[in-house]
Amino acid sequence: MSSSVPLWVTIVVAVLGFVGVLSAQFIAAWREDRRWRREQEREDKRWERERVKDRENRSYEGRQNAFSQVIAAVEAYDWLVYPVVAAVRRIADNPQVLRPDQRDDVWRAREELRHSLGPVNLFASERFNDLLRKTMLPRSRLAMYMSSGSKAPEWTRVKELWDESQAGFKQMRAEMRRDLGLEALPDD
Repeated sequence: MSSSVPLWVTIVVAVLGFVGVLSAQFIAAWREDRRWRREQEREDKRWERERVKDRENRSYEGRQNAFSQVIAAVEAYDWLVYPVVAAVRRIADNPQVLRPDQRDDVWRAREELRHSLGPVNLFASERFNDLLRKTMLPRSRLAMYMSSGSKAPEWTRVKELWDESQAGFKQMRAEMRRDLGLEALPDD
């Protein structure tokens, strides 16, 4: 006696096998797609972190260079102008009009200072605008006052502008150092 399996059982088993294979393929494809999307999201996040870090590095380097240029210009200004300020102090009792070479030095220092402002305005934050004004405007007023040439500069006005510019410079330098993560200097 041989038993025979009805045809419909064979067809049902075949259909179930076929559905099982298709389901396994769909599930595998769905899992692979999900895994690929997760990897893509991780990769996108990693690239975004790298872009942010690169922007921060460029911003830091830009601020560092801009701050260095401003500090160098202020120092150059002080080196050129201080001898003239000292001369005005020496002759305070007998004021004299500045010599043309002294006026030229003062004016040239003012112009170099003015040209250093572009990068710092590009890279520095808004909080530096007040500090820049406190540093640059007294220096500019001092240069214009001393190089006017019409009358001898008065020592009290020169001293007032010089002291104001030095105080502004110390505040600005302290804020720049803080922004760059550097130690504070003893006189800050």
